[in-house]
Amino acid sequence: LARSTLQYYQKMLRLSIATIAAALLCCCLGSVRAFVAPTSPVTAAICKSTQTSSHHATSTSLDATRRNFIDQSIATITATSAIIFQAQPAVAKEAPVEITPQIVQEAFDAIRNELTSSSGVVATLSNLIDNGSFEEILQYTKESDAYFRRAKLGKARKMLTDKDLKGEAVLMSNAVTFDLIGINRASRPGKENREDQLRYLEELKKDIAKFLELEKTIVFE
Repeated sequence: LARSTLQYYQKMLRLSIATIAAALLCCCLGSVRAFVAPTSPVTAAICKSTQTSSHHATSTSLDATRRNFIDQSIATITATSAIIFQAQPAVAKEAPVEITPQIVQEAFDAIRNELTSSSGVVATLSNLIDNGSFEEILQYTKESDAYFRRAKLGKARKMLTDKDLKGEAVLMSNAVTFDLIGINRASRPGKENREDQLRYLEELKKDIAKFLELEKTIVFE
């Protein structure tokens, strides 16, 4: 009887050790369970129970984390949006440009003078090129792009009544800038080139004359 009892307890001990080992194995390799298959009904049941509990705990933790993240994100976006929209000042609409025959003529005459006047952009650049004043050309081309192309051409462009022509006028204004850049490049130290200077000067004359043709397209109400 004693011997049978001892064998019984030894068998139970081995079964307990195997069960515990299987449970630990399932916990460690739960993420790769597709590659580890239980070999006994008892081990399979323990693995399933352990994985279910672990998955439930992990799922609950992840759900809580996701909820917290979403709540915090919504709060942050709402607060940020409120700050941004409150910080942005109201932008007034640009006042329409007054268009009368006299105002239009004055705007285009200012451009025409730059083309034909002895003190205009074309004449001034021509004199500087003839005198070989490269340093002065570098400075003058930068200044003339601002006061002539941006100010005078820009003002006249806003008076155009044809929307399609307004787009073309932008390209014409850009062409003037490219002409001035060309003259500037041909006047830089080590790259002085009188032939290129004169070539871009002729292009500048043509582009200004082309822009002046837009005046006759303006329609007065």
